[in-house]
Amino acid sequence: MKRMGHNKTVFLITTGLLLLSAAFIFTYEKEVEEYQANISKDITIDQTWDLPPQLAEVSGIAYLGSNKIACVQDEKGSIFIYNLDDSTIEKEIQFTANGDFEGIAIKENTAYVLEANGKIYQVEDFMNTAQVKTFDTFFTEENDMEGLFYDEAEDRLLLAVKVLDPNSEDQKGIYAARLPSMEVNETPVFTLTFEEEIFNDIREEKRGESFFPSEVAIHPKTGEIFILEAREPRLLILDASGTPKEFHLLDQKAFPQPEGLAFDSSGNLYISSEGEPGTIHRVTITSK
Repeated sequence: MKRMGHNKTVFLITTGLLLLSAAFIFTYEKEVEEYQANISKDITIDQTWDLPPQLAEVSGIAYLGSNKIACVQDEKGSIFIYNLDDSTIEKEIQFTANGDFEGIAIKENTAYVLEANGKIYQVEDFMNTAQVKTFDTFFTEENDMEGLFYDEAEDRLLLAVKVLDPNSEDQKGIYAARLPSMEVNETPVFTLTFEEEIFNDIREEKRGESFFPSEVAIHPKTGEIFILEAREPRLLILDASGTPKEFHLLDQKAFPQPEGLAFDSSGNLYISSEGEPGTIHRVTITSK
């Protein structure tokens, strides 16, 4: 009798585990189906470049012209010049030791690199003599700075907060650094409050945790502001005044950790993503 009782217990436990596993698999498959269904159909990959191992952790890009892109990666204090025509790194420019580098912007012959703690490296004549100056800002590691862009129209750098905004837990700001002083205004030039209807599907109870910007860029022809997220691969587009207008969920297979945005002079958009290998995609967006 004891043996029969034991067998019954084993049977019930096994059955329960099987049912639990089946429920888990069903839920997982349903979530995958829902995710696939929500991937934006308005974004098309036109061309892909698989990056060499040095750029597996590519974290920021800036278009240089002549089909060349300046890249930085998370850990090494170097600027890599990547040639899109022959898919090679044609030059590496070291500007400091190892760190946590998240964004790059170019103004003429000067490169600017953003570290996650808010420090900005200015590399003058970066293709030749590479003279380096550093600037501290009021940002810290707690803010986790990831986005950097040179706004030519206003002659300023734009900086995006990824994690905790200095002004509020319920918003994320895009801040501006004046050139050449590198003084950062403590009031953001654009603010994401996540109150608009476009954020209904992602809004968290703590609104500031709804979206984690990994890069910012401005379209050279329309003035629209593009903000990328890597944690959940998404692309947010604001109109020129900073009002959210489009929100795109990216395919995680193609964009496993997108952290770089760049436009060429014609308005073609490039998105880089960390991975094995790291990639740069040139994409087309069909506006709604």
